[in-house]
Amino acid sequence: MAPQSANLVLLTIDDEESICSSVAAYFEDCGFTTFQACDGRDGIEKIRTLNPDIVITDLRMPYVDGLEVVDAVKRLDDNLPIIVLSGTGVLSDATEALRRGAWDYLSKPVADLVELELVVARCLERARLVQENRDYHQNLELQVKLRTAELRKLSTAVEQSANSVVITDVNGIIEYVNPKFSAVSGYSREEAIGQNPRILKSDKQTDSYYVEMWQTISSGKEWQGEFCNKAKNGRQFWELVSIAPIKDETGTITNYVGIKEDITGRKRHEEQLYYQANFDALTGLPNRYYFQKHLELQLGLINLESQYLTLMVLDIDNLKYVNDTFGHEFGDILIKEISRRLETVCGHSCVVSRFVGDEFTVIPPLSTDPDEARQRAEQIRAAMNNVFTVKGTDILATASIGVVLYPEDGECVESLLKNGEAAMYQAKKEGKNTVCFYSLELNRQLEERFSLEAKLHKAIDRGEFSLNYQPQINHVHGTVVGVETLLRWTPPGEASVSPEIFIPILEESGMIVEVGEWVLWQVCRQAVSWQKLGLPKLRMSVNISALQFMRSDLDETVKRVLEVTELDPNCLCLELTESMVMADSARTLGKMNALADIGVILSLDDFGTGYSSLEYLGRLPINELKIDISFVRRMLTTRNDAAVVNTIIAMGQGLDMDLVAEGVETVEQLNYLVERGCGVIQGYYFSRPLPSDAFVLFCRDWPLVPENSSSPLCFTSELLLPP
Repeated sequence: MAPQSANLVLLTIDDEESICSSVAAYFEDCGFTTFQACDGRDGIEKIRTLNPDIVITDLRMPYVDGLEVVDAVKRLDDNLPIIVLSGTGVLSDATEALRRGAWDYLSKPVADLVELELVVARCLERARLVQENRDYHQNLELQVKLRTAELRKLSTAVEQSANSVVITDVNGIIEYVNPKFSAVSGYSREEAIGQNPRILKSDKQTDSYYVEMWQTISSGKEWQGEFCNKAKNGRQFWELVSIAPIKDETGTITNYVGIKEDITGRKRHEEQLYYQANFDALTGLPNRYYFQKHLELQLGLINLESQYLTLMVLDIDNLKYVNDTFGHEFGDILIKEISRRLETVCGHSCVVSRFVGDEFTVIPPLSTDPDEARQRAEQIRAAMNNVFTVKGTDILATASIGVVLYPEDGECVESLLKNGEAAMYQAKKEGKNTVCFYSLELNRQLEERFSLEAKLHKAIDRGEFSLNYQPQINHVHGTVVGVETLLRWTPPGEASVSPEIFIPILEESGMIVEVGEWVLWQVCRQAVSWQKLGLPKLRMSVNISALQFMRSDLDETVKRVLEVTELDPNCLCLELTESMVMADSARTLGKMNALADIGVILSLDDFGTGYSSLEYLGRLPINELKIDISFVRRMLTTRNDAAVVNTIIAMGQGLDMDLVAEGVETVEQLNYLVERGCGVIQGYYFSRPLPSDAFVLFCRDWPLVPENSSSPLCFTSELLLPP
């Protein structure tokens, strides 16, 4: 028994020390660890502290007898074997001991301890089996609890899932739906169970889509995809669906489970991203990206033997001026009106897109007649000649249209666009509000323009700009009273570029604002420098572009320049074009008043080319009217131009404004203007525009008194001879 009893603890309780010792000694030889107690009270205490594997106790003992020990053991551990030894030989004692919980009973003295050993072994085996059974049942109960908790958790998770869960039989009949399904679809559990998932069908997917799904899941595989479903109230929603077969232990499909995530918000976001990527936010028209994809698609569809593709590039004339005059909100409304008109005149068969800013593109349907392009372009141009009404104001927004044909004018999207823009720029150059077809010469001109624009971006930093000054002569006093400042540009190693070429590029690119400020600084510094050289105070006239006037803080810039250079404000004259100031807006008048408050002189340049009213002109803080060169050149030969000049002079005199005539080249022109009271004369008759040093010499050589009284101004200096 030693191998089986190793490490087992046996406690003997007996008030007869010899019996207790002999039992202990025997079982120690059997491999037990033994302890002894002299009475029941000592035995109960050792049971509590030693946790023996088996107890052998005497029945009759002082203080606490064996039956009380049995009771204590039963209370402490009902699976602790306890064997009662008794020398009374009374059957009732044995019966009582067994009834109270003893595991076996032997009479003392034990004649053969081997018998006791067998009883001990039998009781230990019984205890082991009972413990194993108990452990098994406890483990089983634990597993049941864990499994029940797991199932409860799984059931709760499915019931409270953020995704819809649907279980069907093998025929697709719904057997279970969770609350999320009901929340999304609108069908209650009672309404859904027994139905086919087709109750959600929206007909957005093709029949082949469903066939492919059923083929996949019926073959035992999982299927994933997207459905556009229809709720009970008719609302359509998108779901990302995963459907898997459920199989029994034999591998037979018994059910299908579908887990569905509502992705309506994500799909809506994707649609928004698609719209933002392909359509213009302001007008709703296709944007540049969409247009280029469509054009590329059309190039792949065209039959080159019999069809033509037309691309029109439209630029809205003077839209920048509208924005600068009325504000960008006004301009945005105008852009939307333009978009609607283009869609109306072009029809649904054309793709109209807002390419960028004030530029639109039109792609008509493929055609077999190239002349259709001209007809359609003229229709668009004519439609744009009708006024737009924005916030109660009538605005004329014409279009310059460039037209290219494929395959003659380009081989790909990039070349067609480039050539279309070249044709559009030519239409602008020809006076705007016109249609121009592409030619190779236009491409050369466009490349030249882009090259000039790139150089202009670096011109200030490289010091390539310079200023010339054309004298202005007061014929009454015979003195030089001012100059008109003229911008010149000479790229390194090249001839000077005509202002008629580079000034429009500066204006279109927006660089005119930076360059205009540079001119103001140079002019004011130059005026102060001339005064230090002894020249009189001169009126320094500077041309202000519409973009510079409306977009920059011109009054603040002028004030800062005058303060830094310490130039008298009365020496600075800002020339504003008639079209710039005739827009009857509070913004324009406010800017002019702010400039007038500084003390600078405001001149109305090119006067007579617009439609100024005497009443409106009288409300403007204008100090000077400048007669345009076009009238001066024709006034001696054209009756209407002479009448215009006479009227301008009369208006200026009536409003007590200074009068300046530009472009005077002959003595006849000079005499005509002087006789009618035009006070200040400017033109080649006196001098071409001069660099600073040459102008200083001009002023120093200028005679104060004319030598020939037969002509209002006839001077001897050779510098006066026209070039």
